[in-house]
Amino acid sequence: MEPTTVEGGPFPLLGQPGKDGGEALPLPEAPQARKWRITTTSRHTVSGYLPPWATEDPSEADVPIEHLAARLVDVHHYADFDGQTMRRVRTAQDGGEPGTLHLLSGSIDCVPYAPDPEPRVPTVTVNVTPECWLSELGPADVLRLADQLHAQADRLTYEVHPALLAARADWAAAHDGDAAGALAVRPAGDAGGRA
Repeated sequence: MEPTTVEGGPFPLLGQPGKDGGEALPLPEAPQARKWRITTTSRHTVSGYLPPWATEDPSEADVPIEHLAARLVDVHHYADFDGQTMRRVRTAQDGGEPGTLHLLSGSIDCVPYAPDPEPRVPTVTVNVTPECWLSELGPADVLRLADQLHAQADRLTYEVHPALLAARADWAAAHDGDAAGALAVRPAGDAGGRA
């Protein structure tokens, strides 16, 4: 059997004999499954699967038995992902100061003891804007959202951008080449003022 070639030279596949017929490279051991564990003050223990992508381990000890059900509902596995940072328009609410706005960030989430079945398996949450969240998106929903965002990006690139360039050219032509279109304000009766 020929070895697989990787940039830089031939390397035998794992679990297959080397080129010289020597011993096979050992297969890596499967990583041991991680578990979370909640132990009550009365020494009752509940444990579950902790996915490798989960950011935090919800394990706890010395939980009062009467709080166990609430703690289980609060078990939330998640992994955040970044979005886009945009320049924010100045508003009276922010004191007229420019700033940034974070769009389309989110997380992969799984809440195994949720009252509703949908979040008990991994789903995606997307923070569209600071006040608008799309939650419990399944695989088809994520692809649908991505398709819609691609369509919007194409619209901005191929329709809005050319329309903006044309609008600015028209504006500059209508204002004697002054792209900003600032009109000089002159006192009444000043002959240099624009009509």
